[in-house]
Amino acid sequence: MRLPPRKDSLKWGSYPEDVLPLWVADMDFPVAEPIRRAIGERAEGFLGYPPREGDRELKALLLERGGLEGEVALLPGVVVGLYAAVAAFTAPGQGVLTQVPIYPPFLSAIREQKRTLLANPLLETEAGYRLDLGGLERLAYASRLLLFCHPQNPTGRVFAEEELSALAQIARRHDLIVVSDELHAPLTYERPHVPLARFLPERTLTLLGPGKAYNLAGLPMGAAIGPKPLVEALRRHLPPTFPNVLAMAAWKAALLEGEGWLREILGKLRQNRDRVAAWAREMGLFHFPPEGTYLAWLKTPIPQAASHLLKEARVALNPGENFGEGYDRYVRLNFATYPEVLEEALRRLTQALRKA
Repeated sequence: MRLPPRKDSLKWGSYPEDVLPLWVADMDFPVAEPIRRAIGERAEGFLGYPPREGDRELKALLLERGGLEGEVALLPGVVVGLYAAVAAFTAPGQGVLTQVPIYPPFLSAIREQKRTLLANPLLETEAGYRLDLGGLERLAYASRLLLFCHPQNPTGRVFAEEELSALAQIARRHDLIVVSDELHAPLTYERPHVPLARFLPERTLTLLGPGKAYNLAGLPMGAAIGPKPLVEALRRHLPPTFPNVLAMAAWKAALLEGEGWLREILGKLRQNRDRVAAWAREMGLFHFPPEGTYLAWLKTPIPQAASHLLKEARVALNPGENFGEGYDRYVRLNFATYPEVLEEALRRLTQALRKA
């Protein structure tokens, strides 16, 4: 079975060797050659402090490729942007809206800064996960800030334009600022990603980064893009750091020369996604194939499912309870790995689930 060459990683080094790790969201595939080359060339050159505002060419590329307008602030990472947004736009005790299930740092950014979580669960319909717009409308009066995720982590939902338009109308009616984490935007399949800011430009801060699409989580970097007053408010709550020069070089190379690599990777991910979906149907698990990301959100019949499957199948998955209250029977499976690794994991999970 083909395994990644390095064991000194969070993903592959956190569990005993007999455990297959399909959890933390990075890919097992090598980084694109143009990115490796750009990192090497930059490492051979100047590694002193860069300008505090970062690489101007990179910032222009982010606006152009993302179809976005406004001010650009480079960040140490998207999660830093989530924390800074909660600090910038709310006060302790105030409510912050988000959809659940949701990427755990959304929840920790709210709770650790002593804000009140206003959770609006996604609707599980026969056609897939959908925004509960009525629930959002009912909760919006109690908040000034909505933390949004699109493509959605962990469900993989790529929201339709009519949903984004309806969300924008609610935000305007209730004077909401929306911080939209669009980190997985390049990783979509049948439905293309459309930025929320296209429908709500005056009230949206879009968070982007290269970590997921180009497998650069170990070179953390992000960007916040939006109206100048919102970006300046965010900046006041960011740590006083300089942009990482290697991360900037890598991200710029990804945007300029990484399209072919990304297209090839998306083909591999689509095959793995479809394999997981077929397996879930065979096992009778509640699952909708993701429209974006390389993450599968699966409902099992087992309480504390991730712990059970780690023990019985020796497969590490993300526990559903980390994504919101009431999701302990769910698990998040990262299928960005080699087919033989995925097949072995599914074989083990099948045996464990049939025994349960």
